[in-house]
Amino acid sequence: MFIDYDRTLGQIEAELQRVGLALGIDWADDARMRALAREVFEHWLAGGNAVPARTDRRGMSRCTLFGLIGLLAVTLTSAPAPAAADEPGAARLALARAFASLQAGG
Repeated sequence: MFIDYDRTLGQIEAELQRVGLALGIDWADDARMRALAREVFEHWLAGGNAVPARTDRRGMSRCTLFGLIGLLAVTLTSAPAPAAADEPGAARLALARAFASLQAGG
């Protein structure tokens, strides 16, 4: 089966940008990105099954965001070496910095 990883990553990043905009996420704010990365880790460590009430639109959007971040991580680890044309967007770069900072103990 052929998977166009560049296209898939582009679609995931576009959706991350859309959900991030709805949630008011500033991808350039490193401190808030680290806090988001911590929240994502906590969500995943808890099993990722905590679903807010359907009336909690912000909570539902956050769960969507967490799922998209997970999908991005899985896609990146499954993809062959990125193509030279693969230019990561602001969301992917911000998340990479935030998760690397957490991994380094920050």
